[in-house]
Formats: sequence, structure tokens, C-alpha cells
Amino acid sequence: MARARPKKAEPKPPDKFRDKLRRAPARLIGKTPWLRRRYARFMLKSIDKRRKKGKPLPDQLLDLERQMKGMTPVQRAKALEQALELGAAPPEAANRATRRAAGRPTRQSGRGQGRRPGMPAGTPRPRPPR
Repeated sequence: MARARPKKAEPKPPDKFRDKLRRAPARLIGKTPWLRRRYARFMLKSIDKRRKKGKPLPDQLLDLERQMKGMTPVQRAKALEQALELGAAPPEAANRATRRAAGRPTRQSGRGQGRRPGMPAGTPRPRPPR
């Protein structure tokens, strides 16, 4: 005699309190200056370590690395800290330089050195032999 399977419970609607708790650490990091600096340094070190070990980066970190490719380490830390400070602020709250820096990686130069789709950020583009 076969047993009847119990019905699965319906998924619960999102709980506002849990969502608030989930966002609390990010809000705390964004508002506290020394935590922002520490988290920015941690993120940059983790990106460098993953690159050194040859591990692939997640898409978000790949975009971040692409945006900060030509900067010095000090400039990278400041730019990342500024991005963390803005956090979930709407794009119009950002200044002009930040908006331009965000759009810069998607533009290609006229010299043919732009990014090709599907290639990781650290991979040099193959050159034809001369």
C-alpha cells in the first residue's frame, strides 16, 4: 500500500524584517569610514590573490577589476571606498566623474584595443604576427 506524499508548503512571501536584517551589514559598512576602508582593502587583496592563483573572478568582481585597471593601488582603494559609500544611492546622486568612470569600461578605443566579448579581463589580446 503506497503512502500519500505530503504536500509541499507554499513559499512564504518575503519578510520585510528578514530583508532588513540581510541588508544591515552592508549598510553598516557603507556608513562607517574605517569599516569601508578595511573592506575596500580586503576586496582588493582578494582580487589580487585570486588573479595570482589563476582562479576566475565572479562577474561583479570582474567588472570592478576592469574599471580599476589603469589606477594605482591607492587610487583603487579610494575609488572602491567611494563606491561603497554611495552604496545603494540612486545614480543621480553620484558626481559626474563617477558616472563617467562607470561607463568607461564599456566604451572601446578607436585603436582596436577594446575588450572582445567572452575574454576575461586579465587576458591579453592575441596579436597577429608581423
